[in-house]
Amino acid sequence: MIPLNVLPVFLLMVSATPLWAQAPAPPPGSAVLASDRAQLATCLREGRIAAPSCIGMIAVACVRAVGVDQRAAEAGCARREEAVWRERLLLALRLKGRSLDAGQRNRVVALQVAWESFVAQKCAFYGTTQREGWQLGRQAGCELREVANRAIELEWSLPQAQPRQPQEPPRIIR
Repeated sequence: MIPLNVLPVFLLMVSATPLWAQAPAPPPGSAVLASDRAQLATCLREGRIAAPSCIGMIAVACVRAVGVDQRAAEAGCARREEAVWRERLLLALRLKGRSLDAGQRNRVVALQVAWESFVAQKCAFYGTTQREGWQLGRQAGCELREVANRAIELEWSLPQAQPRQPQEPPRIIR
């Protein structure tokens, strides 16, 4: 059986559509808010050094906004932020795929499926080691951190566009 969070990548692997042509889709049941995307993008503009500090900022603010039973909100808030990071992850995979031949794309997909499986098992185990009532939230937090770190890793591996210099200075034609 394929874990639910591995399903999008598995579908990429068995689909006839190339890796880079797949539209990013958030995990089932997660609504990605435009404000969450914008908030994360703003944080990530600070640069590579600041990127790890962006992980969890949406989820933490979401949990704090709940106020009363924060423990119950942990899983939902973590999934909400994970959906934004997963969008970035899938976009980075698409962009990475553009520069690869078919064999390399297949290897990237195989690596991603293996990574997804590892994360699912790792975070499920981590969740079982937590106190009663904390398992789901802590497991979701683990998955959020792993997806965010993978998205950052893939984004950093993409070639950076060099600013283009004009061949001639601009001329004003009157």
